[in-house]
Amino acid sequence: MKPFLQCISSTVEKLTLDFCIDDLCAFRRYSFPMVRALDYSRGESEPDDIKALVNFFPLIESLKITETVKESSLELCSGHHVAKWEHLRKLDIMAASMYWKTKCFQEMCLKLPLHFLSVAWRESEEDAYVEAISKLQELEELHLELDYLSKENIFKLLALPKLRRLRFDEFEEAEELLENISEMKGVDVVALTCNENFWLYLTSNHFRNVQKLCIINEGVVEGIWSAPSFNETIKEFSSLIELYLEDTTIWGTGAEFWELISYCPQLHLLYLVNYQIDDEFWEFNASIMDKALTHRKDHLVVHFVNTHREELIAERLQHPKLELSFKGIKNAYPNLSGSLIELEFKHITS
Repeated sequence: MKPFLQCISSTVEKLTLDFCIDDLCAFRRYSFPMVRALDYSRGESEPDDIKALVNFFPLIESLKITETVKESSLELCSGHHVAKWEHLRKLDIMAASMYWKTKCFQEMCLKLPLHFLSVAWRESEEDAYVEAISKLQELEELHLELDYLSKENIFKLLALPKLRRLRFDEFEEAEELLENISEMKGVDVVALTCNENFWLYLTSNHFRNVQKLCIINEGVVEGIWSAPSFNETIKEFSSLIELYLEDTTIWGTGAEFWELISYCPQLHLLYLVNYQIDDEFWEFNASIMDKALTHRKDHLVVHFVNTHREELIAERLQHPKLELSFKGIKNAYPNLSGSLIELEFKHITS
């Protein structure tokens, strides 16, 4: 390992470590001035592990810790040592925070001006954790894995002055959650990303100013899609300008597809990933497409990504107000794998 460390020590910017502190001893011989992101995963951590990492990599700005052993001694002192990373702005402890003492988390929140936080907690610790998070006045993005969160504490989190994104990986009372969020900050939600199950709880009444909507099918629920009801629901999002669908085939016919387009004259971008287009889709009259597009103020851009029918699409979907693309857009929408929903709030300038 020594020749390898000597080679990378001066230039490496991100490290992923999944071995014990004894194996880290070789790091003592070198400095790592460029390391800014650290992903540390251990099944059995020792009390001095995090302390050693602080010494090895003092300038990191992003930290992810994964801890899987319930009797981990990481609980005893890691929060105290993590707080010594004075440049830390991004902290992901969702897979480890259950094994930390509340006071360790509170200390981190008092000392670190975090911009990003991913965390979970025991139900009995909810008030203490929310109170600690409410001290993070620079926090822009918050990821939570919970079964329940009281209305009072939801309001406390939403009151964070710079919060731009809020994600829930788990939540039992989804409908109640959305009602509470919409009551305090629904008008400020400009983008929503959800899996196909959570989509059932979304209504335009909750989030009437949404401009970007992303729905990702993870195979959780089968047979929930109906083109007419979907089109009617989307129609109610009168501010929607971007719609992203991944692994979600809704419109069995072209007539259903163009119905949606006619319902949403303000829509600028439709982004379809792994969309299955059957022969039945093409059984529509060209006048339907023309009617849906002709009176639009702006062009409609439709991305077909991984459809495998590019030539037929390019041949059949031609109109002066329609632009087609078969290329993906990097980071077009959040990676929601394993999560329920992410809300993005409009930026409030001070």
